[in-house]
Amino acid sequence: MENRNQPNHSVSRFGEHFIKKLDAFLYDKPANNVMKSIDQFFEQARGPERIPVDVLETDEEWLVKVELPGIKKEQIQINFLGNQLTIDISHKHETEQVDQTYHYYHKERKEFRNRRTVTLPYVVDKRTAKASFSEGGVLKIWGGPKLEADQNKMTID
Repeated sequence: MENRNQPNHSVSRFGEHFIKKLDAFLYDKPANNVMKSIDQFFEQARGPERIPVDVLETDEEWLVKVELPGIKKEQIQINFLGNQLTIDISHKHETEQVDQTYHYYHKERKEFRNRRTVTLPYVVDKRTAKASFSEGGVLKIWGGPKLEADQNKMTID
């Protein structure tokens, strides 16, 4: 007599075979790699990470240091407004892949934009502010003398 608690071996073998076929379909064939496409979708859908910024100061001047690996100087824009410093980054990348063995063609275009605004405790004087960008991807923005920040307060008569 058959025990109902023990799995039927033919059903068990079918399940294993089905899982192997499903894995092969989802992962092995480049033209049908559904899981890779899903992973890429969620990678691209993730919002940009916040740009890490270091703010340093001496008695006379201030320094903002930003590490931007893989970014070129032409992709950076710096804006000042009062005591706020804004760094905008725009990065475009295109890849193309052809594989004659599997008969597929893949082309991707990515555009990455990110912005970071830093509020300094003093007004930025555009005339004395300077910026440099090294080959290692380090952006430095500095200036001085430090001017007191306008508190945007109004006196009452």
